[in-house]
This record gives sequence, structure tokens and C-alpha cells, in this order.
Amino acid sequence: MKDLQIKEDLTENQLKFINKKEVFTKKLELPQEPGIYQFFDSEDKLLYVGKAKNLRNRVSTYLNKGINKKAINLRNQIKFLELIITKSESDALILEQSLIRKKKPPFNVQFRDDKSYPMIHISTNKEFPNIYISRRKQKDGTSFGPYANVGAMRRNIEISQKIFKLRSCKDIVFKNRTRPCIEYQIGRCSAPCTGLISKKEYQVDVRQATDFFHGKNEKILEDLYIKMDSYSSKKDYERALIYRDKINAIRDTQKNQTIFTLYENIDIIGITSNNFDTCISLVKVREGWVTATKNFFPDSKKELKKETLLIEFIEANYINGKEKYINLLTFKNISIEVIRNFNKLGINLNQIRLDKKNKFLLDIADSQSKDRLKRKDHFDWIKFSFDNLRQRLSLETLERIEAFDISHNAGKNVTASCIVFSNEGPNKREYRSMNILNEKNDDYLALTEAILRRVKSLEKRLLPMPQVILIDGGKGQLNSARKALKKKDLDNKIKIISVSKGPDRNQKYDRLHIDNSSKSIDLSSEKEIERLIQFMRNESHRFAIYKHRSRRSKSFISSDLDEIKFIGDSQRRNLIRYFGGIKRLRDADEEDLLKVEGIGQKKAAIIYKHFH
Repeated sequence: MKDLQIKEDLTENQLKFINKKEVFTKKLELPQEPGIYQFFDSEDKLLYVGKAKNLRNRVSTYLNKGINKKAINLRNQIKFLELIITKSESDALILEQSLIRKKKPPFNVQFRDDKSYPMIHISTNKEFPNIYISRRKQKDGTSFGPYANVGAMRRNIEISQKIFKLRSCKDIVFKNRTRPCIEYQIGRCSAPCTGLISKKEYQVDVRQATDFFHGKNEKILEDLYIKMDSYSSKKDYERALIYRDKINAIRDTQKNQTIFTLYENIDIIGITSNNFDTCISLVKVREGWVTATKNFFPDSKKELKKETLLIEFIEANYINGKEKYINLLTFKNISIEVIRNFNKLGINLNQIRLDKKNKFLLDIADSQSKDRLKRKDHFDWIKFSFDNLRQRLSLETLERIEAFDISHNAGKNVTASCIVFSNEGPNKREYRSMNILNEKNDDYLALTEAILRRVKSLEKRLLPMPQVILIDGGKGQLNSARKALKKKDLDNKIKIISVSKGPDRNQKYDRLHIDNSSKSIDLSSEKEIERLIQFMRNESHRFAIYKHRSRRSKSFISSDLDEIKFIGDSQRRNLIRYFGGIKRLRDADEEDLLKVEGIGQKKAAIIYKHFH
């Protein structure tokens, strides 16, 4: 009864955490990092797992028409999307194959059984074992695998041969050698066939290679350090260098394979907050692999500390769950009292200590929460904020707000942004940027031009005008916008508001200025309106800066390319599109330049000579 009371006490005032699955639509703003994407149907069943060097570019292709019946069938069934961001494309490749093998999605190519996958074998039953690949299980020796990714498996063999120098030749060749082969000469074999290594030393290399494929790298490194130090103390520096190179090779391998973990089953929790919302990402590792990520949003308007939210989430997620033994990795230590309460409920909550070895797992969880928060597609709170603002402005309806901002560099490359919000959130397909024709250090003039051009565009396309226009600035910017609308006889049809920062440009003291009103409003007293206005102001500012920097970068590259003879406009555009920045273009060699459409051998030489 006491345990039941604990459970009731823990769940009575518990926050609700909404697991927000991403709906697969064209509105999704996807990250450009490498990673894994998983498609689910309306019943949350996994349909397909894929990898990508650039998630945005790859996943967006599924929104186009399929080229065959299978692709069309898949696209028609996709309802939800789940991402796992990885540090490298190779990590994504390894993880993809693991997920396919374990989850067997119906739209992925499946092998009938593990016999179709290759395996690595070391013939440890022999005096001088060899290493080789086979698709059949061997009775003798030690086997590793099977491996779904043949390329990654071969790279692992190459690494092991470079470090441990096991022979790869067949027994008949091994018995008949009288001098070392080319494998010895290129440093991939220690030539046991001609007695250049003793049986005892070779067996040490075999044992370390076996540990390597089992993932016991720290044990190998410990042995290698002992050997290196031993030979160094004897001033046998040539032997010491061999062990140093082995250590460096293993360290490099560890850096490139961050997807492997130290624990078979572990949950990792990362939390990210901004001024408007909080996202909690739960990353699940099962059998040593990252298998899933889930993103939760607390259903609360209270501002809670991350530490408080963490405990609330742990209690909400695990108390009524099926799992009774949980390894947990988080950014904060969980109190003994919380752990004891779980123990009383029959749940063993084991907190893993955060250290250098497992920090990358927390980095994965943090990257998921940051990415999801940055591009989350649910804005339920905006409807309430829209309604509050409608009442405050005495409007009958409020369905559309457009916000403007100006960005420039001392009057050069002046760029205006126009962002569009409805009561469902930002409508990014309607975002527009304008290259301002009046290149002057005059925000009022730029703002006037931007608003007039926007109004003209909406009229031309027979689209409705916004009920409200939001300007970043004070009364001066507001009056400038009013005059622009007056020229089009829209000053009485569109409400203009502006937002200005308080002392030290601190948004805590933002003030809202309303058209035709001499008084300004302290937004700190209008929390829901403040949240919306600041969100829109920040978004218009972000978009303006992004477009300005893009324009400035292209202008800089173009002006530099203008000095190169025999390079036309189309070739300049292709160079800009291919390299994306002056730094990468400067660093390119002639071979890289030849990959650009329209650039031949002569022009590649001219461009390379110009930058070098």
C-alpha cells in the first residue's frame, strides 16, 4: 500500500509531456546534417530506413512523384518521420544497416537470412592464423559479423591489417613462401611465412586483432602503451615507433566510429529551451546501437528549470512504463530520493556517470532536441496569442500578420525581409526577401520601398492583404510604414504596429507601439502578446540577416571573379553554386575546378593561377 501511495503521489501533479511525431509534409524544415531518416505509416509502423549525407536534400526527394510503383506505394503510406542526426556520413551508413537488420522495414531490401551477409574470420585454431572474408559460417577459428555493410567491413579489415599485420594469404601459399610478399613490403603483414616474427609475438597480434573486432580498444591501447614505453626505455626507438603508429591508428578509428556505444541498453535525455518552448529528446540505445529518438514537449505554460523538468519527465516517462531496469545518462545527477522511490515501485533506475567516454551520447541527444526545437511544426500557443492581439488592437478578425526588417552593411547590399504568420504559425513558403534599390544607409527609406513592393506584389497576384504589419523599431519606423501605406490608400485597412527594445536593448523591456496611438504598451504585462511579437521580430531579423549575408557573399565572390579574364556570367554562377564561398574557391585545385560545369582545362588553370 505504501508503494502504491508513492506512485499516486508522484503522478498526481505530474506534467504532461506530448510526444510530438513529425508529420511528413512539404512544410518540414529539415537539417542539412548527415543522419538517418525513418518513415512510419498512420499506425506508427516502420516502413523504411534510409541514410543521408544531407538530410534535407535526401528526404525532400520523397515528396516528388515516384518513378516506380514501389516508390509511389511508399510515398502514399508515409505519415510520420523520425530523424537521428549523426556526426558523419559513415556513422549514418553503419547505423542504417544495423536498423535494417534489426527492424526489417518492409520497403528496405531484405536478405533471406544471415548467410547472405559476409563475415570476418580469423583462423585462431592454426599456428599462424590468417584473416579472411566468407559468407559461410566456419566451424573452426573465430568469426565476427555478419556485416550488412560490406564496404565498412572491408575498411575494418584494412585497418586491422595495418595495425596488427595478420596474414591474409591461403595456407598453401603460406607454406611455400621463401621470401616476404608485397603485403609485407606495404606494411600489411609481418611475414610469419619467412620467420620475420616469432610465433609468440604473432599470437599477441592475433589476440589484439580479436579484441579489436570485439570493440575492446582500451585494453589493446593499454598493452600497446606498455610495449611502446618498454622499447623506448631500451632506446629501441624503431620498435617503439611501430607501437606508436598502432596507437595512433586505433585512436583515429575511435574518432570516426562514434555510433558504437559502451552500453548495450541505455536511455539518454537531452533538454533544450529557448524563449518560446522546451524540447526533451529521449535517445534509445539497444544492443549497442542508437535505435530511436523521441521528442517531447511539456504541456505547461510555467517556466521551469531544466533540472526540474528532467525529474518531472523521468517520473512521467518511466513510472507506468514496461521497463523495470533502466540505464540512464543525463546532464544532471538524479537525487537518491528519486532513485529510492523508483526502487520501491520495482523499477531499478541506474544512472550512468557522465564522462569523456560517453559524452558523445549526450551530444547526440542534445543535437536532436536543438534541431527539433529549431524547426518544430506545432504552434498551438500562437492561436491564443493571435486572439489576444486581435482583442488588444480592436480588430474583428486576425488571420495574417506580416513582419518586415532591414539588414545592410553601412548602406551596402541593403536587404529587406518579409515574413508571414497565420494563427497556425509561420508560413515559410510565403517568406520573401527584397534587394533594396536605394542603396543608402537609411532604414526608413528601405522600409518604405519594401512595404510598397510587397503591396504591389500582393495586388498583382490578387492575394489578400495582411490585417497587421509588424515593424522592428520605434515610432520613427512606424510612421515611415504608415506613409508608405497611405500612398496606396491602405492606411485605414491595415493596422501597423512596431516593437522597440528597452534600455541596453534588453527584450525584457520591449514596448509595443500601435498605429494612431500616442502611448506605447509595456509588453511584460501582456505575456501572450509578448511571446508572439518577439517570436516574429526575431524571425524577421534572422531571415533578413541570412538573406543579406548570402547576397554579400555572392557579391564578394562575383567581384573577385570579375577580375579574371575569359570567365563569363554563367561560369561565374556555376563556380559560386558549386563552391558556395570564396574560401573554398580559393582552396580548390585545378582538379576540383574541372568538376564545375563549363570549366575546361585552360580556364581551370587561369582561375587557379588567379588565386595562387
